[in-house]
Amino acid sequence: MAIYQKLRDLLFDAGLSEAETLVYIELLKKPALTIWDLVLRTGLSKSTVYRSFIKLRNFKMVEKNREGIRALSLRALISELVRSERKLRKTAYLIKQIAPFLRAPRESIEEIETFYTPEQIAETYVSLSSRDFDVSLDYGDFENFVPIIGGLKPVFQFRTNRLKHATNHAICTSFGPYTAIFCTPEAKTKFKQQVDILKNDFCGNFIAFSDRDDYVMFNNFTDPENSSTALVKSKTIADIQRAQLKNFSQRLGN
Repeated sequence: MAIYQKLRDLLFDAGLSEAETLVYIELLKKPALTIWDLVLRTGLSKSTVYRSFIKLRNFKMVEKNREGIRALSLRALISELVRSERKLRKTAYLIKQIAPFLRAPRESIEEIETFYTPEQIAETYVSLSSRDFDVSLDYGDFENFVPIIGGLKPVFQFRTNRLKHATNHAICTSFGPYTAIFCTPEAKTKFKQQVDILKNDFCGNFIAFSDRDDYVMFNNFTDPENSSTALVKSKTIADIQRAQLKNFSQRLGN
C-alpha cells in the first residue's frame, strides 16, 4: 500500500475527517501559499478547506507564516492520541469499578464516589481511619496496595488516626516486606491489630471497611498504571463484606 494511502487510513482511524486528511496530505506533498491555493489543489470549497485548516492547526499539524501554509510533524497528534487512550483506559477502569454495584438495589446505596490518582486514593484511605467504628477491617492484597498509595506514610497515618478509638483486623492475601512490618508481635501490640495471612487469589484488590461504619473502599490495581477506587456507603454492601471477612476468619481458625 502506498504510504499516503496508508497515512490516509490511519488519520481516518484517528478521527480526522476526509477533508482534513486530504488537506494535510496535500500540504505534506507541497506547502501552499494560501488557503485559495489549497482550494484549487483539493477541489474542496473554500469554507471546507478553511475549517479543515483551523482543525489541523488546533492539532498542531499545520502552521501558517509569511511563507505560506505547511504541514508539521505528526508528533502532536501522536501525543494527543496517547493522552486520549490513557484517559479512555482510566474511564474504562472506573466503569469497571462501579459496574458491580449496579446490580445492587438502588435504594441500598446511599453514596458512591470514584478516584484514580494515587493522591486521591491515599487521601480517601486515610480519611476512613477517623470515622466512627471500634474495629477497622481490611482484606486483600495489602502488599501491592502500599505502592499504589505512595508507600507506607499513608498506612502509618491511618493507624495513628485509628489508634485513638479502634483496633484492627486484617486478612492479607499477599505477603512481602510491607506486610511483614505489621506482622511482628511488637507491631501487633503497638498498633492494636490482628494480621492474618490467607492464601487466596485476590491479587490487585484491597478492601477497607469497619465493624460499624457503612463506608467500604474497594481498590482495584490489577493494572497499576490505571488504579481505581470506589468508595461506597451502603449498609447492605458493608454487611456483606463483614460477613465475608468473618467467614474467612473462621477458615483461619480464629
